[in-house]
Amino acid sequence: MSKLKSTIALVLITILILGVCFMSTVSFSYGYDQMYTFNSIISALQKDSNLGGTLFDGENYVGGGYSSVYYPEGVISVQEYTDNLAQLNELLAMTDQNDPDYKERKDAVEDYVARYDQQGSVYLEKSIVYGDKDGTEVSDDFIEDFENAEAILRNRLERLHMEGVRLDVRDDFTFRVTMPTYSGAQAVMLNYFSYMGEVDMGSGSDAGSATRLLLGDGETIRDYIKSADSFTVNGTAYVQLDFTSKGAEKLAEWTTAALDDAPVTLFFYIGEEAIVSLTVTEPVKTSTLFISGGYTAETARAVALTIESSLKCEPSELVLSVGETVRLEAAFGNLALVLLYVGFGVLFVGMMVFFIMRYRALAVAHLYTFLVWILAMILLLWASYAVMGLSGMHIGIETFAAIVIAGTLLCVSNIVTFENVRKEYALGKTMSSAVKAGYKRCIWQLFDLHIALALLSAIMFAISLTELSVFAFTLLIGVLLSGLCTLAVNRFHWAAFMVFAKDEGKFCNFKREAQVDE
Repeated sequence: MSKLKSTIALVLITILILGVCFMSTVSFSYGYDQMYTFNSIISALQKDSNLGGTLFDGENYVGGGYSSVYYPEGVISVQEYTDNLAQLNELLAMTDQNDPDYKERKDAVEDYVARYDQQGSVYLEKSIVYGDKDGTEVSDDFIEDFENAEAILRNRLERLHMEGVRLDVRDDFTFRVTMPTYSGAQAVMLNYFSYMGEVDMGSGSDAGSATRLLLGDGETIRDYIKSADSFTVNGTAYVQLDFTSKGAEKLAEWTTAALDDAPVTLFFYIGEEAIVSLTVTEPVKTSTLFISGGYTAETARAVALTIESSLKCEPSELVLSVGETVRLEAAFGNLALVLLYVGFGVLFVGMMVFFIMRYRALAVAHLYTFLVWILAMILLLWASYAVMGLSGMHIGIETFAAIVIAGTLLCVSNIVTFENVRKEYALGKTMSSAVKAGYKRCIWQLFDLHIALALLSAIMFAISLTELSVFAFTLLIGVLLSGLCTLAVNRFHWAAFMVFAKDEGKFCNFKREAQVDE
């Protein structure tokens, strides 16, 4: 490679590295009155909810999450019971015993106390939970509905594929749902996920008075609606509802009859809650509806998951109310994310010190290779979530661990190639011949190592759950990029920089131990 070609190639590569590095790490506002914001790739990546801290581009990320308790109808907290009883007693205390209302208010207090039975940190309304105002045991109907509601909630949360999502059953009568801060739609998800009951359809001018779909004998809504999904195109998020052939026919028939020279609104319900609406102006003759309504990707996904789980799981007749939402702090502390960045920086400096001491100027070729590798990692992690829609990808301890392992593999692979070339050069060969021979000696060992680790990561990703799958996916792309960078990118950089060396051996800190004729 000539000096001119090397110069042009290195300048272009340097500009590309600086540009991608800027895009990956720097966020800024621009435009009139700073109304627009450019978000760096790292700031756009999801962060593990267990981490907190301030990013190096100045953006705050506090980590943690939000948690709410779902109370079934007939189940209230001790605080709510105490407050209600205190109000009744206060009203009674303000009433004179000779007042005609005194007996009625006294009976109200006694009736309220008799209606409830305390179980742990909740009070149970006997007529609802026990099935009898004088009962002492939870009814089978309540237990069945509660178990079905738990199955539906677990289905919804598992389908999110997010680290930090959790469902806990408290006191055998309530659910605690936890959402990470990076979900972007915690309030919407916590609200929608509490909806229980059968999926239903209706048409009319408003959700309360809409005419519901009339099912035939032996039919369920699953005979009409097949599935629900969500997707985003050009920044617009959609909820997608797929109908069966019978459902498509019913939808066309229904909308044709409902339309009377005026638009009509279709409502889709979970139990008594209207979750999706669509205004139509002409008969719907399709098996798939695409509904947009100011959704974000996260809220559209929450709606679709709520409908899908209600279609796939056994229905529950419980009516859940969402209690107060509590803010949870990051489990690993508010400096955890910063410390991870600092730790990576320390490892990076230590790596460069070793390569400079061992290989002198050749360390620059390794630096360029490493920067190409790490920036490609950032771009692929971002693309896997933002472009490919692979949910669950985030920056966390698992991600850092995978990056450190894959980065170590890249460094070790480069060291192996450098040392093999060193041995060949020491025999008296020219640098060009030594490089060819050195790579030839180790290429298949390095190739086999990378393939084996890539296969192991792929298998781990295929069978693992959220946290381990993030580690496996990150390690997979890191290993594949390591192999590419070691066997191709690093060799190119070596050749490009070597053109400017007056003494090739000194440039690489290689010495000849013996001279041989070639």
